[in-house]
Amino acid sequence: MTPNFLIIGGGSIGKRHLRNLQSLGFHNIWVLRREDDPDFASQYQVTIITSYEDATNIDFEAVFVCTPTSLHNEGIAFAVRNDAAIFMEKPLIHEQKGLIEAKKLLKHHKGVFFIGFMLRFHPLVRKIKEVLKGGELGSVYSARLAFGSYLPSWHPWEDYKTSYASRSELGGGVINTITHELDLIQYLFSEPQAVYCEASNFGILDITVEEHCEAIFSYIDKVVSLHLDYLQKDYDRNIVIYCEEGKLVWNWHTNEIIVQKHNTEDRILGIKEGFTVNDLYIDELKAFLSLINDKVAVHDLDFKHAVKNTELMLLMHQSAAQSKKVFYEVS
Repeated sequence: MTPNFLIIGGGSIGKRHLRNLQSLGFHNIWVLRREDDPDFASQYQVTIITSYEDATNIDFEAVFVCTPTSLHNEGIAFAVRNDAAIFMEKPLIHEQKGLIEAKKLLKHHKGVFFIGFMLRFHPLVRKIKEVLKGGELGSVYSARLAFGSYLPSWHPWEDYKTSYASRSELGGGVINTITHELDLIQYLFSEPQAVYCEASNFGILDITVEEHCEAIFSYIDKVVSLHLDYLQKDYDRNIVIYCEEGKLVWNWHTNEIIVQKHNTEDRILGIKEGFTVNDLYIDELKAFLSLINDKVAVHDLDFKHAVKNTELMLLMHQSAAQSKKVFYEVS
């Protein structure tokens, strides 16, 4: 039987998942939008529905939740009622009350839950993990992850001040919106013991949420820092990891890792020719579909991990609000 898929939300990320599903040969796709859009339906060859009630009689293999974060629990509730697998765009949720509700909703969900942290599928991120695990650079004692991108340039066709990324009631702000680096901290270094964060709004973008943050994650044997901002007009994403015997540097733009080891010539690790960013989304989609096919509910990007990521994100907010270090107890 050909599987049916529902994509909740027809924004840029919803459209990306739609195109990628079609590229993999899946065409029984419904899209839930606020309003009917015949042009959208014709362009993407999908069925548009405008309410959850319109979808109650359809047996969906999986539901893709691609709405603003404040609406995520609505999508979860529908998927749970219909016993469908869930692909959740990050972050899971943006406030404590919603996290409690999400846990209740998913308590008896036996299907696959997958949180969409596509950077884990970057071949160089996986190479970083491999190099660190191999031990050639010794133990990590410090690392810095940074992301900066000019918010008004994200979707030039819309007013950035009204986008979800700029609105606290929708779950916006740079801490909530840019959680990929937080996930990579967990992926590369596991869970920290404590967090200290400063969140800033310098009035540069004339928005009400934080435009910038600096955070420090404390471990027994290392310290990891995180920089996020909506302000850099030249897109920037990089990782520097300091180890006993050298350091490792990854730059998004050059698509290479530089491994610098004491008394050894630098080693450069590249990427296959023809690589595109969409490859990351295709690979995470294939991973999700494979989990469904194999009926694997426990995995690295399951609900348990989504909760941990959200808890750390909320601790960043708590630390910034209280101007002090806060400690993390894994739930």
